[in-house]
Amino acid sequence: MYGTIATLSVDLNNVDTLGTLLNEWNADKGACDIGFVGGYMLQTDADSSVVKIIAVFENEERYRANANRPEQDAWFKKMRALLKNDPIWEDGKIIAT
Repeated sequence: MYGTIATLSVDLNNVDTLGTLLNEWNADKGACDIGFVGGYMLQTDADSSVVKIIAVFENEERYRANANRPEQDAWFKKMRALLKNDPIWEDGKIIAT
């Protein structure tokens, strides 16, 4: 498996909207067709304006293919509009669960 952990800085007024946007992505019936395994959103205790998103895919090839889809770009633009600045992405191979 392969995935990413994104660190997001979000205005507290947008946290619920961000969660809804992520839930919509996760519920998309086509997600399994692109190798999506699962994802989570964590609001940190240390700073409630910091959110971590974890997205897991079957493999790196499917992860990269998803990143290049126009639908993913459109979704990202909706998400980015809710953030204070660009996300910090940390991609990598999942070696244990």
